[in-house]
Amino acid sequence: MKKKLFYSCSSAILIIGLTGCSNQGSVADPLAFAPDTPYSTWTIQNRSTLVSSKFCDTYLPPKESSEKLTLAELIDIALRNSPHTKKTWAEARSAASFYGQSLSPYYPNLDFNVTYQRERQVFYNTIVFVPYYLTRVNPEFNLTYTLLDFGRRKNSSESARQMLYYADAMHNREIQKIMQTVITDYYQYLFEKQSLFSKESDLRNAETSLDAANQRFKLGVGALGDVTQARTEYLQSKIDLISQKQSVETAFANLAEDLGLPANYAFQVEDLPENVETHSLLEGLDDLIAKAQEQRQDFIAAHAEMRSKLADLKKAEADYYPKITGAFDFGKYFYNGGQTEDYHFVAMLRLNLPIFKGFFYKNAVKKAQAELKSAEATVLQKELAIVKDVTVSHYNVKTAAETLNATVEYLQEAQRRYDIAFQNYKSGTGTILDVLSAQSSLADARSKLADGKRSWFSSLADLAFATGSICSTPLEFKDAP
Repeated sequence: MKKKLFYSCSSAILIIGLTGCSNQGSVADPLAFAPDTPYSTWTIQNRSTLVSSKFCDTYLPPKESSEKLTLAELIDIALRNSPHTKKTWAEARSAASFYGQSLSPYYPNLDFNVTYQRERQVFYNTIVFVPYYLTRVNPEFNLTYTLLDFGRRKNSSESARQMLYYADAMHNREIQKIMQTVITDYYQYLFEKQSLFSKESDLRNAETSLDAANQRFKLGVGALGDVTQARTEYLQSKIDLISQKQSVETAFANLAEDLGLPANYAFQVEDLPENVETHSLLEGLDDLIAKAQEQRQDFIAAHAEMRSKLADLKKAEADYYPKITGAFDFGKYFYNGGQTEDYHFVAMLRLNLPIFKGFFYKNAVKKAQAELKSAEATVLQKELAIVKDVTVSHYNVKTAAETLNATVEYLQEAQRRYDIAFQNYKSGTGTILDVLSAQSSLADARSKLADGKRSWFSSLADLAFATGSICSTPLEFKDAP
């Protein structure tokens, strides 16, 4: 009889445990539902994805090197050093652990208790009082399990699961924010360097014009006013060059800060290409908006939060219903001297029916309904923001392409104008004002070309960020499923 009871209890525990496993997956390792590292993204289908290795070439550790770092390597350094991703990573792991806790009600609670009791008693006969001692040990197993709760544990775990997805998506979005920041400051730094090269060319042109004015003045065919005007332009170009050097250092310091490196840390980055192609490979606006609604991690997070609030509402409504719990206690007494009693057990079913709790349940439902409405409004707000971001970014890409093409032609014509004006001035058929005007236009054209390149690359990065495809190239935009 004892063996049959033991086997039946063991079978019941095994069945209940397997039932819990089949309901909600692994509770033993909930961290499997969170990113592996602070610089990894997480998806429901593929778990963690190392952004740097899968989409952005290879990782280069932050160290002084004569080699020029690519944009992908800079992004890797930033992701590994960023405290923001470490924070959101920890929050995702915390949410994963809380989700694991929410699955506990699917499993039985099994406790083992031991009571040790020592008593002194007195036996009295007709002659004397005889004291004696009694020792009793009572080991006992207690098993409890919720048999029916009308959706309480289901909706509690569903709410925790959706908030886990929310934390994962926000971690992914934080990675994208860091990437976008690094990309923007990277191109800003290259723009400042390109502007520095332009200022150096402007200074050389101004020096050449000043030499020509001095030469004509020495030969007696030029006026002193030409020399002073040319020297004024030369000094102005020199001041602009000094100021631009400061802008380059400031842009480098901003980039280093984004990477999590000291501003005085020595490293080099790849320069902008000499020739930039601006062929449009982007999809239509409606297609990009639809893609953003599928890929934007903050939009995915907003939907997860809304589903979590919906589960909270269902759980609050389920609190009105009864709850059935089963319990089984099994134990045995051991006395001093090796004496024992037969085993004892208690099996019970408990029905809990909530009747009145000061309108607690009613107000809990109202609170959950209000939070659900708030989450729904957040989803709508995110959707409107997505449409705006993609629309503006899409237009900026087109504008940047047209501007860059125009600045290339502008520079070519400005260079021709300057060459002609300078030759005419040397031959005596032109004035210094013509040279200085052409020189100013050439300097402006160089500046606009550098800014045009920056705007083109930055606009592509902004569109990628707006659509949630920050680590894709324009061609991947076109070919992505």
